[in-house]
This record gives sequence, C-alpha cells and structure tokens, in this order.
Amino acid sequence: MTNRSSMDRSTYLGQDEAARLKTILEGTRAGTWEWNVQTGETVFNERWARIIGYTLEELQPISIETWLRYAHPDDLERSEQRLQAHFRGETDYYECEARMRHRDGHWVWVRDYGRLVSRTADGDPEWMSGTHIDISAAKQYQQQLEAVQAEQLETIERLEKMAATIPGVIYQFEMQPDGFMSFPYASAGIERIYGVRPDQVRQDASLVFDKIHPDDFPHVRDTIEASRASGEDWSCEYRVVVNGEVRWVFGQSRPEFRDNGSILWHGAILDISAQKALEEKLRQIATTDELTGAANRRQFMELLSREYQRYRRNGPPYAVILFDFDWFKQVNDRFGHNAGDMVLKETTGLVQDSLRATDTFARIGGEEFAILLPDSDEDSARHLAERLRHSLSKHSFTGPVGGIRGSITCGIAVSCEHDNDAKNIMLRADTALYAGKAAGRNRVVVYDRSLTQTPRHADD
Repeated sequence: MTNRSSMDRSTYLGQDEAARLKTILEGTRAGTWEWNVQTGETVFNERWARIIGYTLEELQPISIETWLRYAHPDDLERSEQRLQAHFRGETDYYECEARMRHRDGHWVWVRDYGRLVSRTADGDPEWMSGTHIDISAAKQYQQQLEAVQAEQLETIERLEKMAATIPGVIYQFEMQPDGFMSFPYASAGIERIYGVRPDQVRQDASLVFDKIHPDDFPHVRDTIEASRASGEDWSCEYRVVVNGEVRWVFGQSRPEFRDNGSILWHGAILDISAQKALEEKLRQIATTDELTGAANRRQFMELLSREYQRYRRNGPPYAVILFDFDWFKQVNDRFGHNAGDMVLKETTGLVQDSLRATDTFARIGGEEFAILLPDSDEDSARHLAERLRHSLSKHSFTGPVGGIRGSITCGIAVSCEHDNDAKNIMLRADTALYAGKAAGRNRVVVYDRSLTQTPRHADD
C-alpha cells in the first residue's frame, strides 16, 4: 500500500493534550462524567449519551437527575453505598456496575468508575469525575457462561471462538479440599493474559498466580477465600506482570460446590489495561494544568484544604507562596504568546527542581503560580522565595537571540490559628504579593497586618 498516513510518532506526540485525550476517548468509546456533589451540576460527553441511545442535546437539561432517571432502581442503592464509602475515604476510587435504560427499552450494563477530585473547605465531597464503559457484551458473555456451568467441558470448548473475540480468557478453576489448585479448563486467551498455555496450567495453577503483581496478590488471595467461605461470586481487579509488562485485568466467576468437597469456579478474566490507562489520563487532566504540567487551581485548593484540616487537628504549620511575573504582558506583546508559554513551562521545571517531594507547585492563573509548603514556617518560606526570585531573574528563557529575562514578585503567608477557612491564607498571600507589586516589583513580601490589599491592574 502506498497511501500511508503522513503523521509520524513525533507529530502525534506533538499534538496538544486535549486533542490526544479526545483521540483516546474516541478509541476506547468511553463515556465521561463530572459531578458536583454539592450542587448536582453534571457534565457528560457525547459518548455517555450514545451508550443509552441518545444525543447529548436530547438529554438536556443535564444534572445528576439525568443519571438517576436512567439508572436501574435496583442498582442505585449499591451505587450510593459505594459512593459514601469513597467519600468517607474507605476506598481510593468509586466503582460500580449498573444498568441503564436504553432508548429502545432494553437495559445496558455500564462499568461506572470515578474518583473524588476536590472537597469543600469544610471537607465535604465536592467534584467527582469518572467514566462509563459499556460492558453489556461482557455481561452477556458471563450470562452465557453461567448457562453452561452444568455442562461438560465439551460445551465450553464451543465457546472458544467467542473467547477469541474479546481480550480475555474463560476458565474453570478448581480448589481441592487439601488445597491443591488447578485449571481443568482455560481458553487460548490465557496465553494473552498470563503468558502461559492452557495445557501448562491444567495441573499447575501456580504458573498463573506467579504472574500476579506482588502488591495485589494478597488481595486476590483474600477475595478467593471470601468467595469460598461465602459461596458468593468472585470478583476482583488486579495487575499481572508478564515479561516485565504490567497489565490490568478484571476477573469474575461463580463457585460450584461439588460432592467430592472441591470447589470449581466458572468464570472469565478480561484485560482492562486500556480502560485503566484512560482513567489515569482523566485523573491527570482533572488535576493538572494543561500547559505547564503543574497542578491546576482545583487540585491546589484541594490539597490546601487537606493541609488546613490537618493543621486544625494540631498538625504542623504550613506556608503558601504566591508569585507572578512582573510586566508579563510585555513579554507576550513583544515576543508573542508562544514565547510567553515557553517562559511558563520553563518556570515550572525550574521551580519544581527546587521543591521537596511534599511541596505542591500549581499554576492558578495566567502567569500566577502558588506553592504549598507543608511543615514550614515564615523563615523557610522566605528563604525559598528569595532563592526562586534570584534564580528566575538570572535565567535566560528560551526565545529570541539573547533569550528572555524577567523577574517575579512573591507574596508569603503562613498558617494562622484564627483562620476559619482554607482560603484565608491565600487572601493574605495575595495581599502580600500585590503589596510587593506596589512597592516596585522584583521582591519578596511576607504578610503582616500593616499591609492592605492593593487593587490589581491589567498590566500586573
């Protein structure tokens, strides 16, 4: 073939983050959602609506009630229980399988996965984001497996062609009363998942268990034991490592208690690595500034709120540094916005190299940045700010011949026992920052009560 695409890898990687995320979303056919727990404000993408047979426009007006209207009533209680567990910090993520009513009247199964990305100043859950993946085909596949549980291995053999169409494996896993474990049957997909052939695991299940990520192995073992003890279905999400490559899988099976005292699980394992990669990408997008790669304002305020709550519980003091470039508008006007963007990117790298692992650096405005310094006092914050001010003023940023030079003004505030909100320290740091602007720029100012808020100007 001669008509090949002209886009090579470097061109693809050079696309902006939003374009690449859009490509990933379209490729994985994931519905995405964002939800304000406090107000009910909700944002879906077009794919979310298409999963249930609608366009986004047809679902307007959209709110959390849209989800409640189309979700199966029997699944909402389980969803709410898992949401509350996540809000209480008992789980790192919210995860639930639920049915949604399709426009044509049938039920569509979705795997609902999300994470809380911000809390209010009082510590209550605020914004969540996540994905909906249509798993109807996998559910239908699981139901087909359940229908043939009582049949012999010859019946399962007929499903091998079906197994070849999905990135996974169907299997029977047996545990004898003496603890001996084997896979009496495994489809050819087991080699794609675990790197072992079906004939290799018929008498040696350890070849499969040896591939499980060591950090996840205890959880897998505990869930198998829980299924054995309760007789309920086994369900688990975990990582496997094959030839140095880590991939995520999701397994589900139903136990059959046999007359000889053994237990035979009938189930399937799916490769969900692509979905996991997408979920991680969405998490990064929700917490990261697209241009610089620093934390965004939402993430910074979330971490600041946590630090405030820790301090209120007799935790160590903390400090905030706000800074922005002096006369940055002149950089954009003289050299163009691309040059200005380059200055902001280089600044991020220079600053992050000077911070501790526990510090947080964020872009919270156009050319305005913030640094959260846990377990810090006024002196340590001032020393860091002066060091950054000095190094940035000496740095020649990428640009025309001779580079671009500039200066920054910093405002510093430290935690105060009289604060009744995480935002109070930001207001004090902002006051100190603009006092520094009014005093001539290119300086570090620590807040004290003698300072008054100076009005901002367009050229600040």
